[in-house]
Amino acid sequence: MKIKILLLLLFLLGVIFLSSCSINEQIQENKEIIEPIDIEPKEIVVEKPAELENKSQITLEPEQPERIISPEEQVWRNRIESALAPTSCPDVSKPEYPSSYYQGPLTDTHLHIPSIPDWSAEEDKEMQGQVLEGRFGGPQALLGWNVKMSEIACTIKREGTHKNFAFFPAYEGEISLSQLEMWDRTMQEYPEQFTPFIMSSGNDGDPNGFPTVDAETLKEMLAVYPNLFQGYGEIGLYARENGGSPELPPDSLRLQQIYPIIKQHKLVVYFHLGDGHKDNFEKVLKQHPEITFVWHGDQLTVNEVKDILSKHPNAYYGIDEFFGGEREIFELYVGKSKEKYLETANKNFDKIINQAISHWKSLIEQYPDQVTWGTDRGDAVWNYDQDVGQMQVKIARAFIGKLKPEVQEKFAYKNAEKLLQ
Repeated sequence: MKIKILLLLLFLLGVIFLSSCSINEQIQENKEIIEPIDIEPKEIVVEKPAELENKSQITLEPEQPERIISPEEQVWRNRIESALAPTSCPDVSKPEYPSSYYQGPLTDTHLHIPSIPDWSAEEDKEMQGQVLEGRFGGPQALLGWNVKMSEIACTIKREGTHKNFAFFPAYEGEISLSQLEMWDRTMQEYPEQFTPFIMSSGNDGDPNGFPTVDAETLKEMLAVYPNLFQGYGEIGLYARENGGSPELPPDSLRLQQIYPIIKQHKLVVYFHLGDGHKDNFEKVLKQHPEITFVWHGDQLTVNEVKDILSKHPNAYYGIDEFFGGEREIFELYVGKSKEKYLETANKNFDKIINQAISHWKSLIEQYPDQVTWGTDRGDAVWNYDQDVGQMQVKIARAFIGKLKPEVQEKFAYKNAEKLLQ
């Protein structure tokens, strides 16, 4: 019995032992089947929205300190602002004229616009209160000094001038940039009233100067405000009085170098010829048929003017002498007293008209497509007064009314319009 019990216990121990071995083998097999996963740590990237990404690429520029304007620069700035200051210009009743007068539009093809002062900043205070003498003895007109651009525009509006060719001065030296800025701003303010011509004198008050700047300087001036100007002039080619620059023939080397620039910018040329310039001028007209030239002045006779117009379709003549054939009336027109001029013009009105008809009528009616009307005003400051402007318009309307009806509008404004097409 004891032996059986012992055998049973041994059997049970054996079973337990074998079961234990089997379980260990199964666990080992499972370990071999299930390989450990090697998980490498990775960087987590959080994408930014595109808007934020673009902002992160913006480089913030450090604020630039405001440039300090020198006292001299401030003087030039003040001159420009004074010249362009506004002026009240309420509408007024239009002048009424007799039915025999020309009643239509007028384009003044000879209007000089004064410059701002060209003296140094240091002299500015010294000049306060002084009345400067103009070229012909009258009180000199200076923009921002004794007349404003807005006042000139107002006079033109009230006198009834339709449009005009405005000769804007551009001098050599530091003043030119201020002048050019002023003309650009003028055209922004009055784009319909003024047709801008660049009147680029080359220090013509000096015996070593020239009536115009050289080609390179003109090119630089025109580049400051591209497409601003439609014409080049008035350029006086005659010798200056009182020891100024000598004459400059139309076919001179200086001008021959300028003509390609004129052609490039499609500008109309306005000359005042000098004595004996007829042949030189015709040579240039023939050499440059694609350039339109206008000229004026008494250096050529009416028959010589007719001869040029008959041979050169690119030549036009500007008529602006309405002084009754008397030097005295012209000198009053550019002289010291507005009242004296108006008094004399009224007193001699019929004489002025009759002399103009006698002198100019045949030229206009023979070459009606090549002549233009103008006033040639601008030296004395009172030339820009409203009553003086209305006198010029009254003379013009009375004169044009005596021309053949079919040529009146051509002379008054249509030829001027054609020049700019």
